[in-house]
Amino acid sequence: PGLDRLSLKFCNHQKCGRSRERRAQLRIVQKAHLGELMDFPRERSNIPALTGLRGIAAAWVALFHLTVGIPILRHGDLGVDVFFILSGYVLTYVYAGKLANSAAYFGFIRARLARIYPLHLVTLCVLALMVVALPDFAERYPLPDERWGFGPFLASLLLVQNWGYFLPTSWNTPSWSLSAEWFAYLIFPLFLFATQWPRSKTTPLVLAGSLLFVLYAAFARKGIPTLGVEGMPGMLRMTCEFAAGCLLCRAVDNGLHRLPLVADIVAIALVLIAAIAGGAFTFLVLPAFALLVLLAAQESPTARFLSKAPIVFLGEISYSIYLIHWILIQGSQWFLAGRLAGTSWQVIWNIGLVLICIGLSTLSYLWIEQPARAWGRARAPKARKGLAASLGGNSFR
Repeated sequence: PGLDRLSLKFCNHQKCGRSRERRAQLRIVQKAHLGELMDFPRERSNIPALTGLRGIAAAWVALFHLTVGIPILRHGDLGVDVFFILSGYVLTYVYAGKLANSAAYFGFIRARLARIYPLHLVTLCVLALMVVALPDFAERYPLPDERWGFGPFLASLLLVQNWGYFLPTSWNTPSWSLSAEWFAYLIFPLFLFATQWPRSKTTPLVLAGSLLFVLYAAFARKGIPTLGVEGMPGMLRMTCEFAAGCLLCRAVDNGLHRLPLVADIVAIALVLIAAIAGGAFTFLVLPAFALLVLLAAQESPTARFLSKAPIVFLGEISYSIYLIHWILIQGSQWFLAGRLAGTSWQVIWNIGLVLICIGLSTLSYLWIEQPARAWGRARAPKARKGLAASLGGNSFR
């Protein structure tokens, strides 16, 4: 009897071992299948379409500030909303489960600073030299003290100019969104914690849509007629969109299937309506950009277009385009003093500015961004391989 009990125990142990082995194999198959549901590479390698999407958004913002007389460019400031949603998506993908302690958190903060701050500091110093060296440069603007004073300079230096006290668009105007997103970086573990609970494919999508609707409802209640705002409304804009991006990533991780072709059509149609009509129609970009992020992360016509080499290159230098273009435009306006306004020479001049901006942004990417990013990566927590390359400051991640 004792021998029989020992034999039975041994057999049960073997069965238990085989069962554990089968369960482990099943988990591996399930994870592999999860990667196939939205056509992700199993290694979660870089997705070029997300980089391309960032490039299109940065170009849209730059051409908006250049005031090119094309209807679709009149509301190019909405490109910032792409950055916020994309940032939430990509940072969640890269860092989910990796910020479990203070060392990992501070490594993450160092990595984000290394990504966004060096170029921000360089452009801020260039503007300071322009204010000091160019006669009457600062005096051309309304409220020059609020825009170019020492207090706003210090706030911009600390990336807090959009947090409620200072003029959000002081100094390098586009950097207001860096200030807003810097706040999101500081509390990013809260975003991860708050979005980790939905385990289904649809619940994160419903929550993301609800957040975007809350943003619209809050703006409507306060009588804010358009999405393109900064300051404290801009902080709400960033928070809702960043959190929505986090939830979109959770939906994909939970097994969201490939979106149908009609999603591409709907997304593009909504962007065109919002860009051309403006006003309250600008809020249509909220579901449109959420769709575009999901489409860029899967096999789709949108992803194939955004993965074209020139567009991906535009995405690589997009952070530099975003921070440099406004300085070039302001310097150009000071130099011309309205002499070419309304002439065909203005169009030629603007084309030259675009080419100069691309050239300077390429040099900035090679000489400032890449070295700083390499330094930051060496000190960041070990993140999941993948979309880190698709993220610049402002999703420039």
